[in-house]
Amino acid sequence: MLYKHATQMKINIIDSIMGSGKTSWAIQHMKNAPAYQKFIYITPFTNEVERVITSVNRDFKQPQADFKGETKLEDIKRLIGNGENIVSTHSLFQRVDSEIIDLLEMENYTLILDEVMNVVEQMDEFSKDDLKMLYTKDVIEVDEKGFVHWKQADYKEGFFEKIRNLANSGNLMMYEDESREPVAVYWTFPAETFQCFDDIYILTYMFDGQIQRAYFDLFGRHYIYKSIEKEGNEYKLADYISYSSEKRSQIRELVNIYYPRITDKKNMNKIGSKTTSFSVSDLKNKTKATETKRVLKNCAYNFYRHKCKVPTDEVMWTTFKQFKTQLTPTGLKEQFVSVNARATNEFQHKSTLIYFANIYTNPVTKNFFSRQGVEVNMDLFALSELLQWIFRSRIRTGKPINVYIPSMRMRTLLEKYLNNEM
Repeated sequence: MLYKHATQMKINIIDSIMGSGKTSWAIQHMKNAPAYQKFIYITPFTNEVERVITSVNRDFKQPQADFKGETKLEDIKRLIGNGENIVSTHSLFQRVDSEIIDLLEMENYTLILDEVMNVVEQMDEFSKDDLKMLYTKDVIEVDEKGFVHWKQADYKEGFFEKIRNLANSGNLMMYEDESREPVAVYWTFPAETFQCFDDIYILTYMFDGQIQRAYFDLFGRHYIYKSIEKEGNEYKLADYISYSSEKRSQIRELVNIYYPRITDKKNMNKIGSKTTSFSVSDLKNKTKATETKRVLKNCAYNFYRHKCKVPTDEVMWTTFKQFKTQLTPTGLKEQFVSVNARATNEFQHKSTLIYFANIYTNPVTKNFFSRQGVEVNMDLFALSELLQWIFRSRIRTGKPINVYIPSMRMRTLLEKYLNNEM
């Protein structure tokens, strides 16, 4: 069930396409806010931290580790306790603990979260056998909501300390199959954190396809959607315009997707003609074969060097991190952009894009949410990840781009998006 009604709303999803001015609105909002209003701004990258510090006319503090041994986590607690304006990264904010929650409840902060965050993570270091043993030996129990509780008070240290600590902090959930056999355990970001702020703004696009949307629905967190509009030099929050209602003709004109010509000796899309082509499991097989790797790398080289005739500095390419070394095309060692890149303008000079990936939600994660009555749209998730990556390029500045996506599934999702079919 989606909670989009206007009552009891605290979480504002600013859902607008990349380049529409979400971050600019956030900076403007903080600059114009009364001096007494306090902000915590969380962004994926440290270079965006610097942008906020230099752009906003208030004294933002960035948590630091120091030579005395104080960690960033300890420092952010001190900053919250002092009521400072804080700017930091997703990776630090994900480490929120009960003390931070208590401190936030004592203050009146506004949270601005630039892009969705990793709020659910499968703990794959623990096997099904590990979980079954803990379950059958009455070391853990699972309540009706799926939360794991640790029952062995005399367990002090050992292999299962991490499970014990997360269970005791209320941040561990288990996915069981239909026969109630344990399948996987999940760390979940403390949901009560989102009750500690006066206002919350999450800057993103296609929130409906994101895992954080499923997480909010799982924990019953209410949220509303807003869009960004620009009037003169001012950015304003506006009534939500669904992504499916957007006018995309201008974007479509800027995206030149590779398709083979009749005169081509080789159809470079055939290497991705299966639905699962370029998924993690498919690339595990492809990268084991020397000749197959050579063909993939040659296709990428042929695309940017001969089809597009651009210098390497204008190229950005990606694949899943574990295959980066094996699939790096000739001349593109320094042109890799992470497959989950978002919220950065560092690559907005790139004109030519090569996408060696096919994004799927972890099926166990999807089933985990399904068992709780929350659905994850895998195609929308994949499309949102692809669009985030594409919009790191110069298309965000209104300039045309060349795109090579050999995965039939990912290419089809992009085509449907550009034609307003999804």
